Amino acid sequence: MELKWTWLVIVLTLVTIGWIVLWSFPSPLNRAPRNALLVAHAARLRRLPRYRVLAGRRRIEMGLRTAAVLFLIVGSILLAGRLVETRTHQAENSNRDIMLCLDVSGSMTTYDAQLIAEFKRIAEGLEGERIGLTIWSGVAVTVFPLTDDYEFVVEQLDEAEQKLANYDYNFVAGTYIGDERASLVSDGLVSCVDRFDRPDEERGRAIVLASDNDPQGEPVFTFDEAADYAVEKGVVVHGLGTPEMELIPGSAEEFEAAVKKTKGSWSVFGADGSTSAIADDINRLEAARSKEPATVTVLDKPYWGAGLVGIGLLLVVGAAIRRNS
Repeated sequence: MELKWTWLVIVLTLVTIGWIVLWSFPSPLNRAPRNALLVAHAARLRRLPRYRVLAGRRRIEMGLRTAAVLFLIVGSILLAGRLVETRTHQAENSNRDIMLCLDVSGSMTTYDAQLIAEFKRIAEGLEGERIGLTIWSGVAVTVFPLTDDYEFVVEQLDEAEQKLANYDYNFVAGTYIGDERASLVSDGLVSCVDRFDRPDEERGRAIVLASDNDPQGEPVFTFDEAADYAVEKGVVVHGLGTPEMELIPGSAEEFEAAVKKTKGSWSVFGADGSTSAIADDINRLEAARSKEPATVTVLDKPYWGAGLVGIGLLLVVGAAIRRNS
């Protein structure tokens, strides 16, 4: 804490000291009053019990008044000088973006709601990142863009989980363009890569890609080309497959090879620690840090001065009560 107007405190302190000195030593300002009454043999009077009681009361009263004056003076000086506290806050933001990328094709119906729940667990293990959700089958649809509003993220993921659990086809209607094109994981990955904004900024970018890798129809990109595109854009892809992939020859191997190409991790949904491992890998992703301009906040701290003035007023009241008692 510091005084904003130090010069005023110095001036008032010097004035106070000068006033005390003038009244503490003989001077024209504190000479005896002209109407003072001189009394002989005052020693005998001072020995009287009643005199001693009255003199004691008088001393207490004057002590209270003196203390009150001191508290009032010191408190007033502190209030006049404005006691303040200066706080400097250096904001530091995490420049890391996470896109949750979910396959909502028909073969994923039994898994989608559970995968959204897994996405929520992954989001709970992150801090400071921007998170977005994109769903896809034949084409990709953005459920919500990248945002650091975690309350909004949780609200949207809860709503998505509920609708997918209730097989609400309106939620995924925009992703279908016919039965001949569905679960196009490579095109879905490219679409999710394109959902990242701020291309000119140094940011850590990652995708959590959940799919059974069972494409129907001819995609625009192969899985290998989609992985190359992610590498070109500096995006790390973390894959989350389904147990049924083992029944599709080469599906799991192709998926794992693609995400490993981006230096991402590979997990099978339902495996112990699959989501926590993905969250750990994302947290290890190198994140650029941007420092916002320092914010300087000056807070008035009148408590000391107001407290001393308050004590002084209480002592004045106490002295008055003492005198009238």
